[in-house]
Amino acid sequence: MKLIIDDAIPYIRGLFESFVETLYCKGGEFSSAISSTVGDKILIIRTRTKCNAHLLEGSGVKAIATATIGTDHIDIPYCNSHSIKVFSAPGCNSGAVMQYVFTSLAALNLIPSTLSERKKITLGVIGAGHVGEKVAALGEAMGLSVMRNDPPKELEQRACGGSIPYYSLDEVLEKSDIVTMHTPLDSTTKGMASSVFFSQIKQGATFINCSRGEVLDEAALLASKRVGRVILDVWCNEPVINRELLLRADIATPHIAGYSVEGKKNGTAAVVRSVAELLGIRELEKFGKESEETRHMLDLSGDIEKQLLSFFPIKELDSLLRETPENFEKIRTEYIYRNEFKY
Repeated sequence: MKLIIDDAIPYIRGLFESFVETLYCKGGEFSSAISSTVGDKILIIRTRTKCNAHLLEGSGVKAIATATIGTDHIDIPYCNSHSIKVFSAPGCNSGAVMQYVFTSLAALNLIPSTLSERKKITLGVIGAGHVGEKVAALGEAMGLSVMRNDPPKELEQRACGGSIPYYSLDEVLEKSDIVTMHTPLDSTTKGMASSVFFSQIKQGATFINCSRGEVLDEAALLASKRVGRVILDVWCNEPVINRELLLRADIATPHIAGYSVEGKKNGTAAVVRSVAELLGIRELEKFGKESEETRHMLDLSGDIEKQLLSFFPIKELDSLLRETPENFEKIRTEYIYRNEFKY
């Protein structure tokens, strides 16, 4: 068995080398790495490696572990039909994305300092899974009115008798001052934020997308006269992004919402444990279970805006992308992971 690892995955070098033959390569070079090795293989990847029939046919790949929440870059039906195991890291960077949402809102002065003013703001969370639920929970802790939309979660809750209220998409769009997307990318969510979606959104609402670029119909957003502020971390056709959309966005970043120290450690730890269990490497089966304390503590009774922007100076990153959008991938790759906060 051979292990091929994306060399941009942090905190992983040196872990497997004494147990299995290990090769590192860039995310876009897995095809040549696979063809240059013989025998069975396991891949440890990020979103930049598209695992489809073109890459996997006759490759000898037996398992794929992605250090990411999503798996839309992996052809799951193909893997299932060819007995290729797939592992991911659900929820690994949920805290980082939650931090991104509220920091971007703080950067646009959209989080009032007083509780009475915050109570007048409705936050619509579309997709209340690992990430969305953390966004919803902090919104409630801050005093915002939160509306969750997640039909599968709503069905789960009905079955177990839960008490969290969920709302239809139409209700969320009609009433929310801020709409933030946290859905996975699949056939049901691709292009979900469409012209119909934006025709129903509350006049002047802020729209946030830090899930997947293809969840958004970019032309529909550009044509909308109802959307107010726009915050985007993900884009169609990355790293070649829509320059017109870049100009339309009030906060624009290069797909780094989940790039925190803690998120990266969580993602790496999840795939290391999955591969270790698969290969029977007992020494690594509990890797990363003892998580480190985060550096920051958010005081909800203090100046939230000032704190969030001191933890994560998002405006600097926004300026950097606007100045050199052609360097999207370089900015993303060289981004220095930030620390998350607790509250």
